[in-house]
Amino acid sequence: MIKWAEPHYLSLLLLIPLFIIGIIIYMMRKKKTLSKFADDHIIPRITDTLNKKLQVSKYILLILAFAFLVISLARPKWGEKLQIYKGKGIDVVIALDASKSMLAQDIKPDRLTRAKTEIISLLDNLTTDRVGITAFAGECYIMCPLTTDIEAAKLFLNVISPEVIPKPGTDLEKAISVSCSLFNPDEETHKALILFTDGDNLVGDPMSAVEKIKDQGVRLFTIGVGTIEGSPVPEIDEQGNFSSYKKDKDDKIVMSRLAERLLIILAKATDGRYFRTEGVYIDRLVGELDKIKKKEIGGGEYVEYEERYQYFLTIAFIFLFLNIFLTDRRGRWFERLFLLFLFSCGLNFAYADVGANMRKGNHLCRKGKYEDALQQYQKALVQEPDNPKIHYNMARALYKTEKYDEAISEFELGLLMKDEKFKANSFYNIGNCQFRKGQLDAAINAYKTALLLNPDDMEAKQNLEFCIKLKESLKNQPQSDSLQQQQQQRQQNQPQPQPQKKKGEINKEEAERILQALKDKEKENLKKSKQKRKKENVAKDW
Repeated sequence: MIKWAEPHYLSLLLLIPLFIIGIIIYMMRKKKTLSKFADDHIIPRITDTLNKKLQVSKYILLILAFAFLVISLARPKWGEKLQIYKGKGIDVVIALDASKSMLAQDIKPDRLTRAKTEIISLLDNLTTDRVGITAFAGECYIMCPLTTDIEAAKLFLNVISPEVIPKPGTDLEKAISVSCSLFNPDEETHKALILFTDGDNLVGDPMSAVEKIKDQGVRLFTIGVGTIEGSPVPEIDEQGNFSSYKKDKDDKIVMSRLAERLLIILAKATDGRYFRTEGVYIDRLVGELDKIKKKEIGGGEYVEYEERYQYFLTIAFIFLFLNIFLTDRRGRWFERLFLLFLFSCGLNFAYADVGANMRKGNHLCRKGKYEDALQQYQKALVQEPDNPKIHYNMARALYKTEKYDEAISEFELGLLMKDEKFKANSFYNIGNCQFRKGQLDAAINAYKTALLLNPDDMEAKQNLEFCIKLKESLKNQPQSDSLQQQQQQRQQNQPQPQPQKKKGEINKEEAERILQALKDKEKENLKKSKQKRKKENVAKDW
C-alpha cells in the first residue's frame, strides 16, 4: 500500500487538463496569427523546418515531467522498516534496604521514601543501561530482573516496603550476593551494584560477599541513607499509622544510625564510591557509571518508511532532459529554466523525512526532553496523521509526562495495526497506564489481552502475575480500600518524577531469565498474600 507524506501536492495534477487546453489554444492562435501574414499556400514553405510531431512530443514530455514531479513532491512511500536503537550501556542492579530501620525519619519524609525518590531520579539517567532491582531486609528478593524497561523497574520499586519482606532484620551479605546473581558471570566488566541502605548490618558478613563480587568484575557503589546522629525506629500498625518506637530486648528505644564507615569500606574494596543522600550526588554517580566499560545494549525502536520519491523524480528528470534537447529551431530557454527551477524545488521538498522527525523525537526521549519529543512527533503526524506507529511513540512520551489518559488514547490507535505483536505492545502499555492510574482490574485485562496476542511476551506475563498477587493481597488487607488509595498515600510522601514507557526489547535469553526469576520469586513470596504471616523470630528485627 502506497502512503503519501505530502498528499496535498497531488491536487496539482488537476492542472494537467488546463495545460492541455492551454496548449491547444496556443497552437490554434499561433496558426491563426500566421495566416494573417501569409497566404495559405505560402505557410507550408515558412514552417517546413518545423517538425509538428516533435512539437507535440515536446508538450507531451513536458506534461509527463510535470506529473511525475508532482508525484515526487507528494513523496510516495511503501515498505516499513522497524529500526532498533542500539546504545552502549552496562548492567546496573539497585539493591534497596527495606528493613524497618529505613522508616526512621532523620531525613524527610523517611529513609525509605527518600531512597525511592533518589532511585527514580537515578533511573531517569540510565537511558541505555539494563537495570535490575532487589529489595532486602533479613532476606533479599529479586523484584525486577535486568531489563531495558525502566518503567517496569519503577513499578516494582513503588511497592517495596518492610511488609513485603517476610524475614526482618538487615543482612548486607545476602543483599550483595543475591543482587549480583543477576549479572552474567561470563562477563568480566559492564557490571555495577548500587546499594541504598543505612548500613545497619545486623547479621552476615558483607566483606566476604564483596570479595566474591570483586573477582567477578562488579563495582559496588554504596549510598548512605540516614544521618550519623540517627533516629528512633518507628513501629507502624496494620492501618499504616505510627504506634510507638521500636524497643530492644532491654526495653530501650532502638536508635538507628548511618553506618558510614562500613559503607565506605565496602565501596572502596571494589574500586567503587560512597555517597550520601543528603548531598547532590546523582550526577557524580552517573559520571562514575559512565567510566565503566560499556557493551552494546538494545534500546528503543522507531519506524521508518522507505522513501520512493527518487524513482518518480528520476523519471521526471528524464522527461525534462528529453524535452530540453529535443528542441525545435527556435528553442525556449525561459521554459527550460523554469522547469529546472521546479526540479530544484522538488529536491528541496523531498528532502524532508518523517523518519527524521521520529528519530529526533526518540533521541529527545532518551535525553529526557519529553515535551520537545512530543513536538517532533506532532510534526510527523502532520505528514502522516493516520500512522498508528507515530501515535504509539507519541503515547510513550505522554506516558513520561504522566498524562496517562492521553497516552491511553494514543496507544489505542496502535490497535488499528494488523501486526499482532504491535497490538500486543499497545495493550501492554495500556496496562501500564491503567496501573499508574490505580485501575488494577483494567490493567489486568490489558495484560491478559497482550498475552493472548503475544504469548511470548515475558514482560506482560511478569506484570500480570504481579498485579494479580497485588490484588489478592489488597483483598486480604481491609485497611487498603483500593490500589488507588495506596498510591495516593505514597504520592503524598514521595514526589513522583516523570515516568517513561518505552517498552524495551528483550532477547530470548533475557526472557527466560525473567520467567525463571518470576518462578523463584513466586516460591519465595507465597506467604506475602496473607494478612498475618508468620515471621522468623529474629532478635534484632529492624
